[in-house]
Amino acid sequence: MELPAEDLELIHALQLAPRATWAQLGSVLGRHPATLAARWERLRSDGQAWVTCHIGTAEGQGCVTFVGIQCRPGHRTKVLERLCAVPEIGTIEEAARAWDLRLTVLTRSWEQVARDVLPLVRTDPDILRSQVTLATRLYSAGNNWRLDVLSPEQQRRIAALHPGVVRPPGATPPTLPQLMTVLAGNGRASATEIAAATGTHATTVARHLRQALETGLVAMRCELAQDYSGYPIGCQWYVRVPPSQLEAAVSYLQSHRTLRLCAATTGDANLTFYLWLRTPGAIADVETGLQKAALGVQVIESDVGVRTHKRTGWMLNEDSTATGEVVVGTTAD
Repeated sequence: MELPAEDLELIHALQLAPRATWAQLGSVLGRHPATLAARWERLRSDGQAWVTCHIGTAEGQGCVTFVGIQCRPGHRTKVLERLCAVPEIGTIEEAARAWDLRLTVLTRSWEQVARDVLPLVRTDPDILRSQVTLATRLYSAGNNWRLDVLSPEQQRRIAALHPGVVRPPGATPPTLPQLMTVLAGNGRASATEIAAATGTHATTVARHLRQALETGLVAMRCELAQDYSGYPIGCQWYVRVPPSQLEAAVSYLQSHRTLRLCAATTGDANLTFYLWLRTPGAIADVETGLQKAALGVQVIESDVGVRTHKRTGWMLNEDSTATGEVVVGTTAD
């Protein structure tokens, strides 16, 4: 199941520039701005695509933690309900092999994970076992993945509309918990809409938003329901790569447009990555390519996702569309 080409073109454009205006995108895509706005409203209303935000991870900001969960038999549904309600747990996926559930936690610091998240996991009576893996360096995240439907020239023009991360000397990212909460629910909310929701002047909101994006405090992303993407298979790997070959391994993985995660990690494996793929056979192709790029790589675990219940704070239906419910916190430390 895959969306029409016109829908995928719009989503690809919003992956590149999530907050570009319809007029800006229309000039590149050859569509009237009103047509694009109406198409996006339909996609968003149907839960097939949405724009959201999360803590920025540029230049070492933020802390990404992965937690594997084994549930007491017959109690997974109860555990899911409790964990989905935890704001710091951004993504929850049912897994096919080693763990019942895989959690991705995104916070400002490791201290926040240890203080606010791990106690909930370790004291839950229906969780038998858990394993915590800390990302020591993030190479790629969900806001980096791309569809492959626009021409190189279209991609270049649209990418130029998205502000790059810069750090002027002495720049201090603002603390904007309310701003991030609004953007998590609607990443394309205007300064006027954000001001109305937060009780702040629109000019102040516009200044803070610009600073948050430019300093990397806030990262924007356009999400797409996986069942409608043409890439129905999600697989996460944990691998051991010799340090001298790590750069080659990462370079190979980043050549895949549907790479949604690539991070150096603690534990038995020193690298984890997650890809959306078209067929199960592509799993073997990825591993073959990786072993050619980095001869000493060892695959410790590969685990196919069964169902994603929560992604970057958004609750999902069984068909991977968004329910409209967003569970996020202020991310304040």
